[in-house]
Amino acid sequence: MLRTLTFALAAGSALAVTSLSLGAQEAGEGVTEYAPGSTGRITAPLATIVDTAKQQGEALRETLRPLDEAEGAFSNVDFDGLRTRALSDPRVRALLGADAAGGAASEAEEVRYDGATIFLLASFSMPKESLRQMMAEARKFGLPIVFRGFVNNSVYETQAALEETFGSLDDAVGFSIDPTVFTRFRVTSVPQVIAMSEAVDVCETPGCEADPVPLHDRVGGNVPVEFALRLIAEQGEAGASEARRLLSQQEAADAE
Repeated sequence: MLRTLTFALAAGSALAVTSLSLGAQEAGEGVTEYAPGSTGRITAPLATIVDTAKQQGEALRETLRPLDEAEGAFSNVDFDGLRTRALSDPRVRALLGADAAGGAASEAEEVRYDGATIFLLASFSMPKESLRQMMAEARKFGLPIVFRGFVNNSVYETQAALEETFGSLDDAVGFSIDPTVFTRFRVTSVPQVIAMSEAVDVCETPGCEADPVPLHDRVGGNVPVEFALRLIAEQGEAGASEARRLLSQQEAADAE
């Protein structure tokens, strides 16, 4: 005789086995047999479970402690000690533009760029050939190249981009990463040649965002650096004198 066995796991631990004969199925009747050791069907007491959960939640609420008020939140932090330890690292002082005593170093950027008054602003998104040409001309005239930031904010990806462009990092000299230069001169496109009458000082506002734009000449577009310098020397104001000096110096070097 054909028999159908159905296994069902109730909400608790009872396992019921329903054994129906074909005739009993047709008659709508059945016999329920429980597995050995079971206590029958278990009905989940949902109301009791919810009440228990609420009681446990209230108990946990009583154990929570509010945060200290803002004015006392950092009362135990030794900021002077942290500041002293940070400024003991020369790399941190260089990044912050601070002297050994922690004060603003008025010559920080001047030392960083060797007192340069002419900058070449570039981007790693520029064609590789344009970057190689700019780097060669920057070395020729002794000008720093400044990038806004790292490739995808990654030092490793930036290094990979430099190696892909120049083949060797030894050929990628004289460049720096400094977003404040772009902010200071409101630069939104590259390449740009920025020429001033005197070296830039440290930012007066965070990131130079509210600093006044220094008096300068600029030439934008993918043009040779020498062409940009001649244009500034002939038509510029703030950077004309320095551009003429660099051109004369290079002409003398070429004549030797």
